[in-house]
Amino acid sequence: MSFSAKRGDSLMDPLYGRTTTFLVDSRQTNLALARVLLSNLTRKEVPCVVLDIDALYASNSDYIFASVSEGQASIAQIHVPDPGAALEGDVADLLGAGQAKALIIDSLNSLYHLLSGGGSGSKNMRLGFAVALLSYIARTEKRAVLLTMYERERSARLGRRRSISDLSDLTVSVSILEGELALTCVRGSAWPGRGLSVPILLPSR
Repeated sequence: MSFSAKRGDSLMDPLYGRTTTFLVDSRQTNLALARVLLSNLTRKEVPCVVLDIDALYASNSDYIFASVSEGQASIAQIHVPDPGAALEGDVADLLGAGQAKALIIDSLNSLYHLLSGGGSGSKNMRLGFAVALLSYIARTEKRAVLLTMYERERSARLGRRRSISDLSDLTVSVSILEGELALTCVRGSAWPGRGLSVPILLPSR
């Protein structure tokens, strides 16, 4: 992908100051989203931190950073939690990443299932509190908080048929269409026309 500055800004600018949940339909789509987001952020030297719960980013870094230099790639900090560790501490570290202007959590499904202790009601409360804190930090510090979620796993409910994806300020459906990443707002609005298409085919370094 070759991002023009104008197109790159059109992707990220509406996402600062809010939390956004990206609904992906497959691992392939999630990888394409990771490549688009991190290519955009690192090319513009935007400090970013990834809480890589599923190790998707760490295990596919060559693919994700295919079009950026090693120096640019180093701008992104990727943190894979230790197996069996309580994720509350990792979320707290993410909240305290003061230099990061973009915070990414992959995936919201795994964060929900791995929260320590209690039944679904307790996990709902813990996750709701964490996302509320992230939303507050996004709003007050003009950061972009980006959450990914597998759409097929939207079974975690908050009551009254609400999904955990409803905790964020904005929900965006993501799909791959003819070599582009199609982003469509399904709750809230970001881009003109409530959608944006971004190329995902990147040249090799």
